[in-house]
Amino acid sequence: MLFTLRQGVQKALWRGKVAARSTLALIEGMKWVGRPRRAAKGVPYHVFLRLDGLGDFWLWLPFVASLKKAFPDKPFVLIANPLWKELAQRTNLFLDVLPVDPVLFRHKSAYRRSILSELIRQLPPPEVLWQTTYTRRIVVEDLLAWSIPTQSRIAWERDPATAEPLLLSRWIDRHLYEKLLPSSLSPLAHEWVRYQHWLHTLALDKLDLSVYVHLRDQWQTTPNGEPYIILLLGTGRSYRVPPVPLLARLLQTLQRRLGLPIYAVGTDKETAVAEALEPYLKPITYKNLCGKHSLTEAAEKVIKAFLVVGPETGLTHIAATMGVPTLLIAGGGHWGRFIPYPVQTPFPMKVLTHKMSCFGCGWHCGYQLSHQKPVPCIERLSPELAEQELLGWLDLLLGLPARPSA
Repeated sequence: MLFTLRQGVQKALWRGKVAARSTLALIEGMKWVGRPRRAAKGVPYHVFLRLDGLGDFWLWLPFVASLKKAFPDKPFVLIANPLWKELAQRTNLFLDVLPVDPVLFRHKSAYRRSILSELIRQLPPPEVLWQTTYTRRIVVEDLLAWSIPTQSRIAWERDPATAEPLLLSRWIDRHLYEKLLPSSLSPLAHEWVRYQHWLHTLALDKLDLSVYVHLRDQWQTTPNGEPYIILLLGTGRSYRVPPVPLLARLLQTLQRRLGLPIYAVGTDKETAVAEALEPYLKPITYKNLCGKHSLTEAAEKVIKAFLVVGPETGLTHIAATMGVPTLLIAGGGHWGRFIPYPVQTPFPMKVLTHKMSCFGCGWHCGYQLSHQKPVPCIERLSPELAEQELLGWLDLLLGLPARPSA
């Protein structure tokens, strides 16, 4: 009963805040822009909106690569989160990448107006504007699509679990998008499964996962020098960072088993966690590099590692899809949608978690109100059992015989 009440209160507060913000932003946008801006004939290029996190962007790339094969003569322009703009440019999938800060756009009216004015001035009306964010926000992705003149807008039915007001969302979809395609999958279907389904609705070929192979070759990811292990800590959310004792146990095992140096990589915010691990590990082979790299530099270091360990982040997805063995310590907030990967995919990822009946909660945890400590599906993961799974996985990676069960 308490679990259900806590979760209900969290969701109600969240939905109320989102509804108020979305309604006000839409009224503001309609007052400033008027009706959705349409062009009778667009310039032959396509615009894509993608303003969420690094992991969302990275898992989306096979969909873009598939569309690129379908429209080889159409340049693609991406309106992107500035966090990963440089990585997007390096994919060579886009003629141009235009940054829009989604946090400022969501919260600052003056920034919204400035960005919309600049985009309208800078972009000639495209033939197609693609709205491919499943959990899209009215105040961000929809408002951008509303304001940018275009010949046609294509979108898919949005995530029913979103906090956006249902009636307002349906009204926007009906009046904004010339082509709104159905999406019959579960909200927790894996992103690649969803993109394959979307391609099917367009009568296009299968999802192009080979884009990661091309990027690996293009970025020259062959390691040089001494092999090393990367510990990733930058989740952006304290409740998704594994407990120090669990991380320490896994890293100690890796030090004993492989004898390789371990580098902790993250933002300045993760420095405290990296420092808390120092007493557990051999100082000669453990180095705290949190706050020392840009995102692009961190990605370059990750894709040349021998092995990567950490919670689910955009960089762990980059590591696994670029062929780096990746040990993921994850909770169940979006279980199935991002991890684990579909079984038929060839990427070397091992996921450790504490299975619970509430998986798929969207990180609205009913067991605790604090967001400053790990959620139970991460905190309750046994270090001993995690170590056993790690050792078995290492044996498979190194081609050793399977160990007998304890």
